[in-house]
Amino acid sequence: MSTPTLVPRLLIGAAIGALIGAVIGAAGGCAVSDGAGAAPPSPGRHPGKGLAKLDLGLGFDQVVVPGDMVPGATNDGTATVDITVATQAGGRLTWTPGRAGGSAVRTPGYVAEGPVPAAALVVRTDPSAPDPLDPGAADFVVGVDFRADPATAGRAEDDGDNLVQRGRFGQPAQLKLQLDHGVASCRLAGTLGEVLVQADQAVTPERWYRLTCTRSAGAVRMRLADLDGGTDPREWAVTADPGTITFDGVPLSIGAKLADHGRIAPGSADQFHGTIDRVVLDVR
Repeated sequence: MSTPTLVPRLLIGAAIGALIGAVIGAAGGCAVSDGAGAAPPSPGRHPGKGLAKLDLGLGFDQVVVPGDMVPGATNDGTATVDITVATQAGGRLTWTPGRAGGSAVRTPGYVAEGPVPAAALVVRTDPSAPDPLDPGAADFVVGVDFRADPATAGRAEDDGDNLVQRGRFGQPAQLKLQLDHGVASCRLAGTLGEVLVQADQAVTPERWYRLTCTRSAGAVRMRLADLDGGTDPREWAVTADPGTITFDGVPLSIGAKLADHGRIAPGSADQFHGTIDRVVLDVR
């Protein structure tokens, strides 16, 4: 079924904003304390990240050495998953201090020529059990904290910045958070077509942001909070539903695009350049 082009609009009404805040907050979104003004976290755990009740919650709070390679990650949420690292052309993930305690994941830096160093976290679910990260027709929220490197001109082999992705463009199902030339967007695709929500301006490099996307009540809503600034979060929405979103075992990636077999996609990795923290995916 073809789907008409949907034009995202900025939500201004306070009542709508409050509703979105309540939805995201219930899933460990922007309502969760970011740790500002709090006591230093105890080693190994950062209580302000609020991930224990989510299906997928990656706080990267294990005790690590900054600069060491990331071999994988542990889910702080409830889903049973296996998290490994896929690399290409010498790319790697390394540990770095998080914004508000604990650790974060540093992705490969941009290179102007030659092979694109790429690396991503690969999240696989148990194929013998119902997939807890498969939204189906249910409401869900997906989110990530990120700090982008200074903007680059880009190149054909490295012209995207995928933050969180499951499913690829052109496939029956997809969920994706990305920066397209620095502009945040959320794309969901399912049995009723695709819904794209995007911001109206680029993020500022080297600032921490929290990006969340929620499918709820027949609409897709995106929220972008500047965690380093004092401004209110911005919100956009499209009143449309992508329908049932089912992945049939396709792995989820964080930081770059994967091919179906779980390796970095050849030719166009859509590598995000920067730092990633606090990844969430919660199906209601």
